[in-house]
Amino acid sequence: MDDKKKVLVVDDEELAQDFLRFFLSKKFDVYTVGSVNAFYNIINSVKFDLILMDISLRDSKDGIQLTKELKSSSIYKSVPIFVLTAFNTTAERKNAEAAGADKFLTKPVDQKILMKYIEEALFKVS
Repeated sequence: MDDKKKVLVVDDEELAQDFLRFFLSKKFDVYTVGSVNAFYNIINSVKFDLILMDISLRDSKDGIQLTKELKSSSIYKSVPIFVLTAFNTTAERKNAEAAGADKFLTKPVDQKILMKYIEEALFKVS
């Protein structure tokens, strides 16, 4: 296994998963899940460096709830979580920020901007 950073994409739309996997896999190890059950299975078996979280998952929980859970855990509290959603409302943005999201980005997302934010989050010198 190489030393690429691990990125998890949580999105219930396969097209979004495929796009992000294709785009990001050039620089990162990309894992994708489309359901809450799959999320819990992988989050407990792989340590991720960054998470891209959709809000609307059409499941028992949404991305805001999952973000809040991750940010309250000792393992993931300092891992960057970018909310990536089609819902660009002030309420959604505030909910994402309150849950601990590090960035709020709307779909369709500009590839260059997304890559810039990811690289800043993963490779910044602090």
